[in-house]
Amino acid sequence: MTAEPNGPSPVFVVEDDDAMRDAIEALLRMCGHDVRSYVNGAAFMAAIGEAQTGCIVMDVRMPEIDGLAFQRHMAEAGIALPIIFISGYADVALSVTAMRQGAFMFLTKPFRDQDLLDAVSDALRSERETRGHRVEAAAARAAFAALTPRERQIMTDMTHGEPNKVIAARLDLSEAMVKVIRAGIMRKMNASSLPHLTRLAERHGLT
Repeated sequence: MTAEPNGPSPVFVVEDDDAMRDAIEALLRMCGHDVRSYVNGAAFMAAIGEAQTGCIVMDVRMPEIDGLAFQRHMAEAGIALPIIFISGYADVALSVTAMRQGAFMFLTKPFRDQDLLDAVSDALRSERETRGHRVEAAAARAAFAALTPRERQIMTDMTHGEPNKVIAARLDLSEAMVKVIRAGIMRKMNASSLPHLTRLAERHGLT
């Protein structure tokens, strides 16, 4: 697993069976993961605060709050961490519901150690990519909001393939001025090229 700037992203293990929880924790620690364990979903929710990195390994059948209810509580709290559910029963309906509600993976006991390790690595990778997308989106939207109305209009024209001559005529500007404004837009949006700017605009709904 690739390390985060301040250490590896945590893996939160939520399991009421002491032996299973200890075994999962030992396996993950042996492979270099930062593991934090909880006996149930309520304990996790009470301790987690605003954590937005890592992934969760959880028994789907838990006392007090089961996995499906836990997913709903997570969504309501705005915590978007990938969840790997584990279950002692091959319940197709339950697994389908969990996946529809956003579970990352559903493993049925007994599962191979490598299956869990692969699932955790994939979940952490997915979470990093999702978090990176959120950071990029926030930066792009902030930069776009800081543009002047004219710059936003020209950026829209640029990303729609309008040539400088057409933009200049529409806005009653010289082509030279349009080129200057375009360069400023590229700099402010931190875009390395027009295709890059277009991808930012399309990906984050900026035009």
